[in-house]
Amino acid sequence: MSPVKIVFKNMKLRLLSTLLTIGSVALAASLVIAVQTLERETEQGYTQTSVGFDLILAAPGSRMQTTLNTIYHLETSTGVIPGDVYQIALRDGRIDQAFPVFVGDNYRGVRVVGTSAGFIAEGEPRSGQPFQIAEGRNFERPFEAVIGSNAARRLGIGIGHTFFMTHGVSELDGDDIEPHVHDEFELVITGILEPSRTAHDNVIFTSIYSAYAVHYHAHDHDHDHDHEHNDHDHAHGHDHDHDHDHEHEQDHNHDHGEDHDHASHSHGSDNAHNHSHTHRHSHSHHAPADTERLNAMTERLSRQFPHPLSEYESRVSRLDAVLLSFGNQAAALQIAGMINMPTPQNPLLARNMMRDPFFAHKDELMAVVPAMQIQELMSIIGNAELVLRYVGWLVFIVALFGVLVAIYNTMEERRRDIAIIRSLGARRGTVLGLILLEAGFIVGIGCILGLAGGIGIVAATAPFIAETAGIIVSAYAIDSAQFVTLLTFVLLGILAGIIPALKAYRTDVVANLAP
Repeated sequence: MSPVKIVFKNMKLRLLSTLLTIGSVALAASLVIAVQTLERETEQGYTQTSVGFDLILAAPGSRMQTTLNTIYHLETSTGVIPGDVYQIALRDGRIDQAFPVFVGDNYRGVRVVGTSAGFIAEGEPRSGQPFQIAEGRNFERPFEAVIGSNAARRLGIGIGHTFFMTHGVSELDGDDIEPHVHDEFELVITGILEPSRTAHDNVIFTSIYSAYAVHYHAHDHDHDHDHEHNDHDHAHGHDHDHDHDHEHEQDHNHDHGEDHDHASHSHGSDNAHNHSHTHRHSHSHHAPADTERLNAMTERLSRQFPHPLSEYESRVSRLDAVLLSFGNQAAALQIAGMINMPTPQNPLLARNMMRDPFFAHKDELMAVVPAMQIQELMSIIGNAELVLRYVGWLVFIVALFGVLVAIYNTMEERRRDIAIIRSLGARRGTVLGLILLEAGFIVGIGCILGLAGGIGIVAATAPFIAETAGIIVSAYAIDSAQFVTLLTFVLLGILAGIIPALKAYRTDVVANLAP
C-alpha cells in the first residue's frame, strides 16, 4: 500500500477529528488570505485613484474630508468656493489641468458629481489609465450625464435613461423621511464608463452647470442646500453673484420646465414618488439603450442650450472644489504656500504674493495636497490591517497546535498499527514520514479551503467597502504573496507534526505486537 493511501486511511478512520482540525486550519487561512487581499487592494485603490491631482482647492476645513469628498466620493463638502477659482485655474499657465467639483445631490443613493467634460476626456482614475466610455458618449450639454459601471449595474439603467436628482449626497434612511426630488430638472444618461476599479465607478457625472442650476434653483424655493449651512459661505457672502446667476438660470429653467409633460415621464423617467420608494432595489445588469429617447432629449437640449458647455460653466458662481495637476511641482507648492500661509509682514514679500492670481480668494480657500492626506490615511488603515494580520496569524498558530494535539492524541491508538508496519519491513524513517505527510495533508487541505474562504470573505465585504470606503475591491485578486503564505502554512503544519512523528519513530515493535 502506498504512503498516500495509508495516510488517507488513517484520516478516514478518525474522520470527525480530521474534519475539525482541517476546519480550524481553513478558518485561520481564510482570515489571513482575506486580510492580505484587502490590504493590497485598499492600498492600490487609495494610492492610484489620486494620480494626476497634485492640489485640491476647497473651502477651509478638514483636509482629509476634502480629499475623501473630491477623490473618493465620500463625506461631504467643507463648504463652497467662488466659481472664479476654476476660471482662474483654466487661465493659469502654471497649471496643466483643472477640473471643477460640485456635489450635493444623488439619484437612488448614487452620488451625482458635477464636473467638466474634460474630467472624463482627460482625467486618469488610475495611473496611465484614462477614462474609457464603454457605451454612448461623454456629456456635451447641460443636463446630460455619464454613469460609472458599478452605478449602472446597481441601478439597472442604461443609455437614454432619464432621471431626477434628489437633494443630499446619499439616500435618506427611514420610510418616514420624504426626500426632496428636483423634478423640475430632468437629466439623461449619454454614456456608461468602462470599469476602472476606483471610486469613480460608483457615481454619476454631469456638468457643473447642471448640478449648480438644480441646486440653487431649488434653494430659491426654500429647499436648503447642504453647503448653505456652512458659516464660511455666509461670512464671505455671494448673494449678489447668486442672484445674478439665478436670474439667468430662471430663463432656461422656465423653458426647460415647459418642455416636460406627463407623456415624457411615462417613457421611463422616475417621478418623485417612485424615486424615493419604488427604486430602492438594485439590479444586476443595466438596462438596454433607449436610443429613441436619447435622441429626443439631445435634440431638445441642443435647442435649449445652443452654446458650448464651457460658456455655461463660466456662469457657475459656486463650487465645492477644484482639482489641479501641475507639470512643475514647485508651482504647486508655491500656490499651496500662498493660500495656506499667512500674508507676510514684509511689504516686498506681501506684494509678490499679491501678484498671484489666486490671492484675491486667499481667505476663502484651502490648498490640500492629496498625496499627503492619502499617506496619512494609509497609515491609519495600515495600523488596522496590521492588527487583523496579527490576529489571523495568531488564529493559525492555534490551529497548528490543534493539528499537533489531534495527531499526538491518536498515537496511543496507533501503536499496534505502527508496530505491524514496522514488522513488515518499514523503517523508522518511513513511519516518521507517514506522520509528517499526514500533518501536511491536513494543513494543505485546510489551506485550499482557506483560499476559497478568503475569496468568499472579500467578495462578501466588497460591496460594503465600495460604499463606505469608496474603492473597488476584487475578490479574485490573488497573487504570489497569498500562495507563499499558504506554502508557509503547509511547511509549518509539517513542522507541527514532528512531535507526534518522533513518538511514532520511537515505537517499540516487540512490546506493541504482544497481546
